[in-house]
Parts: sequence; structure tokens; C-alpha cells
Amino acid sequence: MKIVYGKTLTESERGAVRSMAEKCGITFETARLLYARGITSAGEMRAFLHPGKNGFHDPFLLKGMSEAVARIRRAAENNESVLVFGDYDADGVCAASVMYFCLKDLGIRTRVTVPEREDGYGLNVDKVLSFSAEEKVDLLITVDCGISEAENIEKIKALGTDVIVTDHHEPPENLPAAITINPKISGQAYPFSGLCGAGVAYKLARALIGKKADKFLDFAAAATVADSMELKDENRCIVAEGLKIMNSSSARQAFKNLLGENQGKKITSQTLAFQIAPRINAGGRMGDAGSALKAFISEDPHEIFEYCVKLSRYNIARQTECDAIYAAAKIKIQKENLAEGGVILVEDESWKTGFIGIVAAKLVEDYCRPVIVFAGANGLLKGSARSVPGFNIYEALCSVKGLLKGYGGHSQAAGVTVSRENFIPLRRALIKFAEESALVCEQKTLFAEWQAEDKISLQFAKELELLEPFGTGNRRPLFTARAAGTVKAQPLKAGSVHYLFSLPAADMLDFDGEEDADILALPVDKTVAFELSYSVFNGRESCKGIVKNIIPDYSDCSPLKPYVLRNELKKSAVGAGVPAGAGIMRGAPQFKQGFGTVYAVSDPDNINKIAGAEDAQIYLFSVPPRTVNSCIVLSPAEMPEGYSRIIYADKPFTYVSGSAPAEIYADIPGARFLSGLSAEREDFAAGYSALLSLCGKEFYGSCEAYAMYGKDVSVPEEQFIFCAEVFFELGIFGIKNGRLKLNAEVRNALTNSRIYRAVKEAKE
Repeated sequence: MKIVYGKTLTESERGAVRSMAEKCGITFETARLLYARGITSAGEMRAFLHPGKNGFHDPFLLKGMSEAVARIRRAAENNESVLVFGDYDADGVCAASVMYFCLKDLGIRTRVTVPEREDGYGLNVDKVLSFSAEEKVDLLITVDCGISEAENIEKIKALGTDVIVTDHHEPPENLPAAITINPKISGQAYPFSGLCGAGVAYKLARALIGKKADKFLDFAAAATVADSMELKDENRCIVAEGLKIMNSSSARQAFKNLLGENQGKKITSQTLAFQIAPRINAGGRMGDAGSALKAFISEDPHEIFEYCVKLSRYNIARQTECDAIYAAAKIKIQKENLAEGGVILVEDESWKTGFIGIVAAKLVEDYCRPVIVFAGANGLLKGSARSVPGFNIYEALCSVKGLLKGYGGHSQAAGVTVSRENFIPLRRALIKFAEESALVCEQKTLFAEWQAEDKISLQFAKELELLEPFGTGNRRPLFTARAAGTVKAQPLKAGSVHYLFSLPAADMLDFDGEEDADILALPVDKTVAFELSYSVFNGRESCKGIVKNIIPDYSDCSPLKPYVLRNELKKSAVGAGVPAGAGIMRGAPQFKQGFGTVYAVSDPDNINKIAGAEDAQIYLFSVPPRTVNSCIVLSPAEMPEGYSRIIYADKPFTYVSGSAPAEIYADIPGARFLSGLSAEREDFAAGYSALLSLCGKEFYGSCEAYAMYGKDVSVPEEQFIFCAEVFFELGIFGIKNGRLKLNAEVRNALTNSRIYRAVKEAKE
């Protein structure tokens, strides 16, 4: 895993940051963090740390705002009929709700609708016609859509309907011939272009009814987070103010109901992102976006509750559907080698369009490259694209627009429609674009502020709460600390799966940290990535590091030799033979960045014999989930899921089970430890005596025990480990409550041990 740190300050910058910290009354560390994120003056820091309505911009600076307000006021004066047309996602539903309530406040006869996903994204002329058939629509107002609908808007205008477009998506070359409000349109005085659709709707409401529109900030906040807008500038103020409403006694019933069992707990931006937004979106994904809209605009408490229950059920069903599509997409990608290029395009007509965006995002995490997942029928495929930092998927689609039926979106997410006959040409064109753009499919990256060398102050941990709300563009601060050599972690309490350990920077709490405890015990340096948590209990303030990742440093693997030996011995008890059809390679292996290849190494000293190993990610024994780019694994226990090929960079003592194609560099010995092992009875007698002398002592494993007691026994380390693992397999010795014990009643021959037999046969 790659770690990217924030800006390193020069001496002059440190002086400037120190001055800003004094002016703002904050710690140097808080000021340093903000400065590294581009907030470079005391005034900007104060504004960032105290977001609110004073950070809102004048809505009339938006191009088209004055014309839109005048036209809507005329609709109110003339008792005209207005239709609000939104979108099926959380942003579109929230934007439609804002506009609906605002127009109702003005006394305007207002109807509101959102399309279903099967209707397609954007303005649906047939849907507008159905409303006109009931009662003529004098004015149509789009929210979160319309900017790319010039042709459809002309059709609607031909009905005698005026149109106001409010949107935030990327404007096309040809804008609609209508009053249009979009902060991304160039040549306007508005200083911030990052509003979501509901944010734009709120600005129009603010221009129409003034401060009374602030009661809609909860809608704008939920939509801003749900649409992954950057929490900077005005967005930060919108979300901060919206959260105040949600956490107050005047919180909207729909939002409270959507929290379910978490009702009453403090609502944060994380609550919006992971609890509220998925439930709103679930309606549209399950073909019932209207339920989300009704949950928000209904005035009947019972009806609101029922719609929210329905959305929660949809969300559970959505998760099941997404898991099924995700699993099927992974199989397709592997079978068809779709990850070989820089961009992955995968399709299936049986998939539902409502889920493919979520699946695409998960696949990006897996493959560290842009992904477009397609679904559809009748010769048309609709795709949802997600990208990686540094690769603008919208620009990529613009470059191939001649192959597309339609597209739109942002740099990191987009929607696209293509005919089936153009699907393969589209894949080739996007892969070529990625190659020409020098897209690098790197390992997963962690973004940390800095590495903490000294103890972190309580005040700094406390001040970090001022950086809320966190989200896109304002990530929760992550720090790292160095853990030198072996670190002992202990369960939080007896039987707990959560672990505690201490570093000079802070006391650490590692949730579900059982596996991490094994990594911490290894005799190599580790980098611990953590977030800071400040708490007050019984009037006592404290802070802890909440562990997010532990990254071992395997640049020098020599201290791991005993652990690799132990793992190789344990693997021999399972006993996988030479893979069928394996190719025997000569010379030195060469590591190549790419997809799906495991380079297996049995002897740590052989890593430096792999050309290009310095660019590789190295793992011990296994590969973490969702890591499918080529990597080196010391003594792998199994072929990880998602990998399609294994290269044994040295001739191993034991092989890995599985059907993946294999290559073996048989000229490089990987079982040199065998020369130090003896299967003779007298040597096992010595090993038995050494273990017997340690009974009752603290004992967590053969390697750890030798590190603690090796100087007190006369058996060499490799032989001690060999004997211990054989006796453990036979049940003669065991570990109970962290101490070694002899099972005196057990009698078992050495030859009954598969480990013993494997070593003996290999040495003969």
C-alpha cells in the first residue's frame, strides 16, 4: 500500500503557519494541517473552522437568476401552473423537494415529479405531456437536470410551456434556449462552481423568499454529501447549517425516520453518506424514486413513516442485488481478462441499471483503474462509470463521443449510453485513451497528513472536531506513526476482538485487530495509519488513535526467515504438489506491473533476485482482499481470489493449491532452510527437552518463543521451530491461555506428522 503525505513545510512556511495559529488561537498542528490543504491565511482558517451562513454567496451573482426570479414571480401573479421536474437520485429528489416547498410558500399551484431509472436520465417529454394532459403546464422548472436537454426543451416549449433550467452538471457546447442557472457555466460572477443540484435549487429559493429558504438547508446538505460534492467553500457552509437543522428539535420527520434505530444519535456528514443517502437512492435504484419524493413532500406523519420504511426495505434489497452483480462482474472480468487494459468495461443485459454505479465504485477499489459497468437491452447499453484520482472519465468519454448515444457527468463519475455494436470499439478506444494519458494503475493509496514523531497533544485532537463536516474534498485527517520492531498488542478485555497497543505518538485502539496483532508481533518495522478520536468520560478528556491500517516494511525481510520457515512447514502439512502443466523457467524472474499475477517467494533472500522487485508491493503469507494488481507474496498459503497466474520466483518446499497457470523458476532454490533441519530422533529428543523446559511460560508460537527464550536453550532456531511444529501437529505439546503445556497423555510417533514426513522425504 502506498502512502502519500501532505505538503512538507519549508522553514519560512512553518513560521507563517505559527503566526496564523497564534492569530486564530489554535495549535500549530491544526494550522499546519489547514495550510497543507490550501487554506493559507488566518482569515481563511477562521472561516473554515467556523462555517455558517456568513459564507453564503449572493444568489443573484448566478447567471440567469434575475430572469428566473422574475418569471416565477409572474407565475405567482398570474396563478399559473408550474411543474418541477427532478431526477431519480438523492440530489434530484432533494432538489425537487426544495423547489416544491419554495413555490408552495409563494402560493403557486405546483406539481412535482421525478423520473424512474427505466425512463432514463434527464427530462422525459412523455412524462411532461402526461402532466399537461391533466392541466396545462405554464412553466416547467428542472432541478438537477436539463443542461444537456436542448432538443427536449424545444419540444416542451412548442406546447406553450416556458422553461427554467437549474442544473449543476457539465454544460455542453450548445446550451438550451431557456432561462438557465448553472454555476459551471463560464463567464459569470458567481465565485463557486461546486454546488449540487439541490444547492442550486436552494440558491434559487433564497433569491425568491430570502432567509425563509434556510429551512431547506437540510435537503441541500443531504444532497451535497450524497452527490459526493467537495465540502469546500459554500458547500461546507451548506452542510454545516443543514446538520444543525437535522440535530435540532425541528429536524424533518423523514430524515429522522430514515435513521431507523439510530434515531437520537448525533447526525454527521458520515451519517448522511452511509445511512441517509443510500436509503433515499434505494427508491430510484429499485424503480420507485417517487417513494423518496413522497417521503419528503408529504405532510401526513403516518404516510411519511410508511414511505421511509419502504425505502429502508428497498435499501436491504438493493444491497443483495448489488452483491450479486458485483460477484458476477468479478467472474466476467477474470474469465475475459478485462483488467489487462487501463480501463475496465464490463456488461451484462441481465443486470439492472439502478445498481451498476455502486458496483462500478467497488470494482474501482478492487482493480485501481477506471471502471464502467453496463446494463441494458434492445441493442442499447447504459453504463455507469467511476474513476481513479488523476484520470478524468468525463474527458475520456468526450474523446470518444462519436461512438456514444449519450453521456454526461463529472471527472470521477459519469453516465454513458452506447449501442451494442459500438461496445467493443468503445472499449478499445478508451483503453487507447488511457494509454495515451499515461494512466498508471497503482496499488491502493492512503493519503495521510504527516508521520507523528512525538506524542500528540489532547488539544490538537480536540481541535480536529472543528474540521467537521468531513467528506469529499475535506477528508477526515489520517496520520501515521512508526512502530519499530516487535509491538505487543493486548485484547481490550478478555475475549475481545478489539486490541490495544501503545506507540510514542498515542495509545492505539484497533477494532477487529486480531490479525493486526500478528503483524505487530513480527520483528520488522511497521507504519500504523490512524485517525484521532477525542472523548470525554466522567469529566476526563482523552484521545486515542483509531487504527485504520498497519503496513509492514518488508524492505529487509531477513528477520522474517523464522516466520517463513514456520509457514512453509505448516503448509507442508496440507501438502500441495507441483501444479499440473506448470512451466519450468530459466534465468531470473522479472516483476511486471499489471493485473492478476502473484510472484511467490519461499526464501526472503530471493526477493532481490527478482528484477523490478523494488517497484512491487510485498505481502507476507497472504494478500489483503481487493488487491489484484501484481504483487510479491512471501510464502503464500493459498492462491488469492481474483488472481489468475502464479509465478514461483524460486523452487518452493511446498506449492499453493489451485488451478491458476503456474511458472516455476527451478534454478533458484527456495528451500535452503532444509539443510539446517534434522529429522534424526536424537535431535528431536533435544527439541522435546527444550520445549519441556519452557512449559508454563508465556508462549504464543515457536518463532516468538525462540525470540524470547532462545538464549536459554541449546537447540538451533530452525531446528527448534521444526520440532515445535511437529510436536504441535502431533498434539504432544499445545498452547493454552498464552502458555506452553505438555499433553502428557498423548503418545504419537514422529512419522504420523505430515510436516515431519515432508521434510524427511525432501532431504532424502
